[in-house]
Amino acid sequence: MRIFRLTNGESTFQYAVVNGKVFELGVDPVKALINYANGKVIGLGAEVNIDVNQLLGRDYRSSGLRFTKPYDPPEVWGSGISYEVSRRRYSEEGEVAKIGDKTIYEKVYDAERPEIFFKATANRCVGHGEPIAVRGDSEWTLPEPELGVVITSSGKVIGYTIIDDVSARDIEAENPLYLPQSKVYNGCCAFGPFIVTPDEIKNPYSLQIRLRIIRGGKAIYEGEVSTERMKRKIDEQVKYLIRNNTVPDGTILMTGTGILPGRDAALREGDVVEISISGIGTLTTPVIKLKVD
Repeated sequence: MRIFRLTNGESTFQYAVVNGKVFELGVDPVKALINYANGKVIGLGAEVNIDVNQLLGRDYRSSGLRFTKPYDPPEVWGSGISYEVSRRRYSEEGEVAKIGDKTIYEKVYDAERPEIFFKATANRCVGHGEPIAVRGDSEWTLPEPELGVVITSSGKVIGYTIIDDVSARDIEAENPLYLPQSKVYNGCCAFGPFIVTPDEIKNPYSLQIRLRIIRGGKAIYEGEVSTERMKRKIDEQVKYLIRNNTVPDGTILMTGTGILPGRDAALREGDVVEISISGIGTLTTPVIKLKVD
């Protein structure tokens, strides 16, 4: 099953795709996902004739129906340095804090405990076709394409999605204590276009993740990685997230990025970010820059 939502700017409509057919969804998407994981299909209404591919081509400036967030997640969390390339790349970026003779990124990559951080609430998230943001006080912000998992309060994975952990790398690099400001702000997180149930993702460690940054109609950066290169597996990341930390049903956990563009690909207003994950689809978001108050 796949869940998605559409909006016309005033109202939001939710749908489920089952066996290739699109149906109205009459219950909360998280409730539908939990029940589906338990072998029950609930909340399906009338079958509808929607050209999903045509609607995927629209963005927030379009009139009429367009995609938006598949649902409003109560919390979004991140798990960092779960791919070797992130340990290496972050450690190469100029002056990096060290513990002993290792950078903090090398240290956490080799440690038993993963990096877990809070990322966003629903109002800071955007969906397919909606703009991600560069902070007004950042000159080096990058997309971080990741596989996202939707979990229950007990840590059970009930869905997968594409997610972008947009990060102000210059602010984080200035001081590790600035990580929340690097990660958490308006427009810092995009996910969608769909939530896909686990039965459609046979093996989450055989997915191909691709990133393109497009400027003026041309790709200025392209990269890809397989989730088979993920060192910290999903169940380990979830275990640490929910340890002594009660999360609501429908929480999203980002599982880390294995694609890291350099400073020369820093996002600018007007850019477009495309993230594709095999078996899920493509998340496309334009870029805006916020103003400093």
